[in-house]
Amino acid sequence: MILLISSGNWSMFIGRSHPLLVHLPIGILLIAFVLTILSRRERWRHLKSALPTVLLAAALSAILSCITGYLLSLDGGYEENLLTTHKYLGIGVAVISTVLYLLETGKQRFHRLQLPAAVLMVLLLSAAGHYGGSLTHGDDYLTQAMPAGLKQLTGMNLPVANAAAYTNIGDARLYEDLVRPVLTNRCYGCHNAQKLKGGLRLESVELIRKGGEHGPVLKDSLPEESELFKRLILPEEDEHRMPPRGRAAVTPQELELLHWWIAQGAPTGKTVKELAKTPRILAVLEGMQPARPLDKNEFVPENKVGPADAKSIAALEAKGVKVLPVGEYSNYVNVDCINATGFGDNDMNLLLSIKEQLVWLDLSGTNVTDNAFATLGKLHHLTRLDMRHTRIKGDGLAALNACTELRYLNLAGNPVSGNGLLSLQKNKKLQQVYLYQSGINATAVQQLRQHLPKLALDTGGFHMQQLASDTIVYHKISG
Repeated sequence: MILLISSGNWSMFIGRSHPLLVHLPIGILLIAFVLTILSRRERWRHLKSALPTVLLAAALSAILSCITGYLLSLDGGYEENLLTTHKYLGIGVAVISTVLYLLETGKQRFHRLQLPAAVLMVLLLSAAGHYGGSLTHGDDYLTQAMPAGLKQLTGMNLPVANAAAYTNIGDARLYEDLVRPVLTNRCYGCHNAQKLKGGLRLESVELIRKGGEHGPVLKDSLPEESELFKRLILPEEDEHRMPPRGRAAVTPQELELLHWWIAQGAPTGKTVKELAKTPRILAVLEGMQPARPLDKNEFVPENKVGPADAKSIAALEAKGVKVLPVGEYSNYVNVDCINATGFGDNDMNLLLSIKEQLVWLDLSGTNVTDNAFATLGKLHHLTRLDMRHTRIKGDGLAALNACTELRYLNLAGNPVSGNGLLSLQKNKKLQQVYLYQSGINATAVQQLRQHLPKLALDTGGFHMQQLASDTIVYHKISG
């Protein structure tokens, strides 16, 4: 018993149960609020008998959450004002839930206070949850993901950390456009003005150079001696590993960018083309090259055609397929199977009756297999083909060589074979091919680029293959 009491940090151990326990009062109090509303109606009056038990459980769990939250706060690393606001809101929730329990079990003369108290409880609960989330993830956690339209409506024209401000990877600024988004997405949640884990902030190069409680985290030109990098490559089970266990790890691509940035002296304002590059980082940068925006007019043939057969369109629409003109005064059509997930190989022949008008085809999410390519090869006017998350493996892709006008091809989410991909080399007008989540190997991608040098290939990520000239070795530095 003495050993149990004396070993470890019991207050911190108990405090770290706060994220687990805090969800109990949230759920129970919301149930209590709903029961309070419903039990006021005659039809649901019988629910009132459950309220005392529910409110007692809510009050006790709220008090327990306050205790564990206080113990957790002793660990430090949180912005004081934000922490104080969250603390008092949490205490307010515990108090009001206790009051609600007393009102429910006390004399009925206070009955009219129940509803206002319940509404106040929900408001306090919402505010406490918001500030708790801000403590954990930063005060801009919600606004970072806010759609642009909503930002404009609310006046929050905040910059998006991962928005590419370049059209060519060579023009990208290494820190501002490539490194800072990595730090924002992976590190800011624990190292910001509101949550100062280890006394370290990472919002700017100046703050990074300043370091934290344990000294500097950045050594210019020495990535493997920089704590900022060393902690990213520690084993997952190591308590010093960053991001901590349970959070998304930094990808190999992101690791390589951070390693290169530090090796270059952690510059700011420098573009990719201004800095020396290794074969390894060149491979990473190649996978990050933004696809060239395409004018939709390129996807519509100049030749005019007559209108599509009405019965053929009706047959497709009976399968749940949308058939729409590509333009107001155009007879060319876009066939979209977004609501026709049952569309399969046996239905492909329905497309042949409108092959003269069909230029855009979306088969994503359908049941088509490689057998569908035999029909697709007959759609000679096809310029845009989307086959995301279908049942193809790419063995029949060679049939698309007959689609000489094809500009855009999306094969994401399909296990495309290397031989299948290479069979596209005769499609000289291809401008964009999307292959993310396809498991395609880098060799096939490079070979296709040799045949079609102007083709933009988007793999949606990068698999860190070993290069013969690669001299970088990641290892843990002791000390």
